[in-house]
Amino acid sequence: MGCAHAERLPDDQLITYYDNAVFVGDSLFELLRYHINGVVRKEHPQYFQGVKFYSAHGFKLATAAMTYPSHTEANLMYKGRAATVQDIMRLTQPDKVFFQVGMNDRIGNDVEAGLRYVETLNALIHEVSPNTKIHYFSLTPVTAPINIKEPNRQIKRDGYNAALEEKCRQLGVHYIEVAAFLKDAEGLLDPKLATDDGYHLNDKGNTIWIQKMLDFAQTQYEAGQWAPAPANP
Repeated sequence: MGCAHAERLPDDQLITYYDNAVFVGDSLFELLRYHINGVVRKEHPQYFQGVKFYSAHGFKLATAAMTYPSHTEANLMYKGRAATVQDIMRLTQPDKVFFQVGMNDRIGNDVEAGLRYVETLNALIHEVSPNTKIHYFSLTPVTAPINIKEPNRQIKRDGYNAALEEKCRQLGVHYIEVAAFLKDAEGLLDPKLATDDGYHLNDKGNTIWIQKMLDFAQTQYEAGQWAPAPANP
């Protein structure tokens, strides 16, 4: 039963939703990890307890759905060896897993293929770690220069995000909206939140990402799906 009039939990409780979780993704997660280690934990050293990041520059959604490491694409690494998502799930058995992947596939160009990868990935995880709760972040937006260089890039990303949200609903897994809160008035990545390459987020952008993670944890609390563990006496 949901908590219809639940008060906002303190941030130091909300952030525990992400304790003992695994984050799997591409270079966007590389920068999020740097932000957590270099900015967040300076002020809040207790945040993200037991979290493990498995990310790689160039990692693809298609690769995430493989049962064997790719010989041609960027792979995740587990203890110094190439590993699939399924390998990592089998070995870590996390409470939750969070995905940010699809940018390197240009997945907006083939939404149906992307959704098939998501279905395959979910099945692989359920096979080896059935109690892990699965979450997908929306693909983040791109800045105007990227959208001009690659026409309709953002429209395609928005289309994929809408389809991914619906697919997550069908599969009974979680979709976390981040992209909408990073956009400017034109519906593109706000340049104040972006690195110079126009794809990745700077510290300001990653601060918003963390805030949206806190907000999502609150929605799960209000829905009665989760509550922080009681503090030790």
